[in-house]
Amino acid sequence: MSIDLKTMAIAGAKTFADVWQFDDYWKRSNTFHSFLRFVDAAERRWGKGDPALQPMQDLRTTLTDANAAYFRPKIGNDYVWADDYGWCGLACMAAYDYLLSIGNRQRADEYAGLAGDCCDQMLKIGFDATDTATPVQHGCGNTSPDRKRRDGGHGTRNTVTNVNLLLLANRLYLLNGFPNYQDIVYKQASWFAEWFTQSYASLDNGPYLRTLSGPVSLVHERPMAKKTYVEDDYPGWERGWTWSGDQGLLLMALATIIRQPMVPPGFAPQVFKDAFVKLAAGVETLLFGGTGQVLHEPPFNSSFGEQYAGDYVGGRGVLLRYASEPIVTEALGRPLRPACIVATMQAVWDSRSRHENPAWNKPDVFDSSWDTQGAPAFNQRFVQAWGNGEPGLSQWQLGSNILYGVMQANGLDALTAAIRLETLV
Repeated sequence: MSIDLKTMAIAGAKTFADVWQFDDYWKRSNTFHSFLRFVDAAERRWGKGDPALQPMQDLRTTLTDANAAYFRPKIGNDYVWADDYGWCGLACMAAYDYLLSIGNRQRADEYAGLAGDCCDQMLKIGFDATDTATPVQHGCGNTSPDRKRRDGGHGTRNTVTNVNLLLLANRLYLLNGFPNYQDIVYKQASWFAEWFTQSYASLDNGPYLRTLSGPVSLVHERPMAKKTYVEDDYPGWERGWTWSGDQGLLLMALATIIRQPMVPPGFAPQVFKDAFVKLAAGVETLLFGGTGQVLHEPPFNSSFGEQYAGDYVGGRGVLLRYASEPIVTEALGRPLRPACIVATMQAVWDSRSRHENPAWNKPDVFDSSWDTQGAPAFNQRFVQAWGNGEPGLSQWQLGSNILYGVMQANGLDALTAAIRLETLV
């Protein structure tokens, strides 16, 4: 598989070079992070000095030069949301790591400064510093300055916003030791631990981290409970909704808490270890299926529907990128199920020649659907096990609004996971 995988990686990067420039703050951030981690994985596998990697290394330099200028003037913009800053801040810290590794301290510090600005914006517009939220205090809502002025409050306290804040604040604390970042890290870790351990009346199809027999768990897109956690918009919520990207983000956060360690006062380390093991088992058991154990997105209209499909289509890539990070593998004691990673990587590669959306005009870009043949069987099995979802749902409702950079980065994340498997051998 080594030669074939290397060929795939080189070709995938070449295609990304033609599609990475688009104007969308969070997607630009996420795809930047994706490419940085992809090139890092390739270098660790085949060596930084391998001449075959030079084109992707040159593209990394191009992205790193361009994206600081793209992000900087948008910080503080009325229409940038709290979760957008989380994606951007973490991408900036990945850029910091790369630039520091090549001895470019000045540019590295520039990106670290952008990451700090992103975190500060999250705290300013989304974080609830009061003790009034019920049943769990604090948390960071997903809102924008514009929405905050219009609607008030802290916005929707969903999974992605809160994991991103935890991970970003932790990176910044490790970088500069500022106690305010440590305080946020502990508050965010406590926020998750409270949801994992507290008894409350859920407004969803079960607890926030829902556990089925096995035990296997998945985390919902957001916690739903009275009195504070009742937001059902931005984006539109539906019962049982769970998103693939959240699973990868939370695996990364839990692994970080376990391995660093950074267990907050008042909670036992076992709370996080149990959640981590059950979540990893849930991902392996509930999200891989269909033809050849390929990774699928849980079939919810909130993810696949026309309004937000362009956001949620990238979730599988986020899951594969974070779930294959070395710290997650170390915490689990093994990589996520290798046969599933390899099957998914092959399905992603094969999707280049199969585009069912008539608006698709870039045939070399990875498709939004990776396993159309296996989707019906996966959906039926998932809905039967989880109790919610739409078994007939399989096509992403992207219409003509296709951001090819998102689709290509999504596939590069699958290659990243497969490359990291080879590195472990």
